[in-house]
Amino acid sequence: MGSKQSLLIEMGMGADELASRKAFVGFTDEDASLLKSLAPLIAQHADNIVDGFYDNVARYQMLKDIISSSGSTIERLKGTQKKYLLELFGGEYGEGYFERRLNIGVVHNKIGLTPQWYLGSYGVYLQLIVPLVMKRCMFRPKLAEKMIMAINKIISIDSQLAIETYIYAVMKDLKSVSMSKSDLEEKVACYQTMVGQIAIGDLTQKIDIEGDDDLSQLGGNLNAMTENLRQMASQVSQASYSLSSSMHQVQESVSSQSAGAAEQAASIAETVSTLEEIRATTTQTMEKAVEMGDMATQTTAAGEQGAKMLGYTIKGMHSIREKMGAIATTILDLSDKTQQIGDIISSVNNLTQQTKMLSLNASIEAAKAGDAGKGFSVVATEIRDLSDQSQQATSQISKILTTIRSGAEKAVMATEDGQKEVDQGVSLVDQSGDKLNALLDLIRNTAMSSQQIVAAVRQGSSGIDQIAIAMADINKATEQFVASTEQSSSVVNDLNQLAVELREHAGAYKV
Repeated sequence: MGSKQSLLIEMGMGADELASRKAFVGFTDEDASLLKSLAPLIAQHADNIVDGFYDNVARYQMLKDIISSSGSTIERLKGTQKKYLLELFGGEYGEGYFERRLNIGVVHNKIGLTPQWYLGSYGVYLQLIVPLVMKRCMFRPKLAEKMIMAINKIISIDSQLAIETYIYAVMKDLKSVSMSKSDLEEKVACYQTMVGQIAIGDLTQKIDIEGDDDLSQLGGNLNAMTENLRQMASQVSQASYSLSSSMHQVQESVSSQSAGAAEQAASIAETVSTLEEIRATTTQTMEKAVEMGDMATQTTAAGEQGAKMLGYTIKGMHSIREKMGAIATTILDLSDKTQQIGDIISSVNNLTQQTKMLSLNASIEAAKAGDAGKGFSVVATEIRDLSDQSQQATSQISKILTTIRSGAEKAVMATEDGQKEVDQGVSLVDQSGDKLNALLDLIRNTAMSSQQIVAAVRQGSSGIDQIAIAMADINKATEQFVASTEQSSSVVNDLNQLAVELREHAGAYKV
């Protein structure tokens, strides 16, 4: 057979022995078929099973150290473990399967993995696999029971082979020790004497090595250990002196740093307090600036409204001036019309005088005519009365026209004075408009400046807040540094004491 069967031959495991081992745990062809039927399920969850297996391994530092010392890693072993898992459900359990399982035991013995660990790992496998089988056969409990029994049987065979290989390797190592009892007792006594001397601090002892057996190798290891201890004791003694000297320097430096840190902490505390005052003042300034900005905005709005109203006033004054001119023109026209009416009244008055004279002549002629002229006399009398009334009316109208003419003249003079007043008012309003526009520009600039001041103060306040936060962090860090320097001082004292103790302990060894 090839190299795979060499361990089977060496351990005397033939086909009959393998069949006997299967029969002993009750492993049958039906069990092999059941395991093979589970292969797709196991392959589907193989990565999760292997991850769970090594999650349990990683909980124990000793196992991690064994893996590390063997030159491997958990990630690398996961691939090998996955192959082992899939082969467990491969359905082929002949000589090749047994040979590979025996070699696993050899590897365990080589890396120093004792049976307690890998036997416990089989239990982890069961905890991860059984729930999958139970879920698959949820409604077929009898089948689930048979599958779980088959898994237990193959794991029992694997664990037997691993343990047997481990025992075989240990027995083989023991058989390699060939030494008489007297030689063994002599070497042990020599080693015991040396160990006793080392225990009391004598590191000058050395064993004479003869041969290449395990005890000789042990003696060589004792000699190497003693030499290492001697060098270590010498180095510790020298290091303790250096450490003690360094600790004095460090202690002085720490004391100086501690004092400086305390002063810095006090200065920072004062700075933080000052910053708090500045921040409070800045907050008040920002509030005032915001109020000033609001007032400037309100003033700008009022100025805009005032300018708008003044514009209306200017337009009104110009309109009044135009209307005053129109009134003056109308009054002058009225004065002219009054003059014309006066002329007409004068003409009417002349006609009345003439009519009165005619009526008087008519009355005289009527009187001359006698009874025939009585009717005409009455008419003449009526005409004369009408002429008197007309004369009286024209006289009153003349007086009224005179009054109107006098009033018109006064109105013209008043209108001219009003025109002058309106012109002055328009001039003043125009000047007021120019000044108000200039004032409005100034207010707008002030409002803009106020907004810039508010923004600048707000930015300054934000900057001060950031500085205050930074100073608070620095203050906290300084306090921690002060505390650290105090702790460092304590640690330095402890290290100094440790250096003294190391020197005393190192002095106990004879090198």
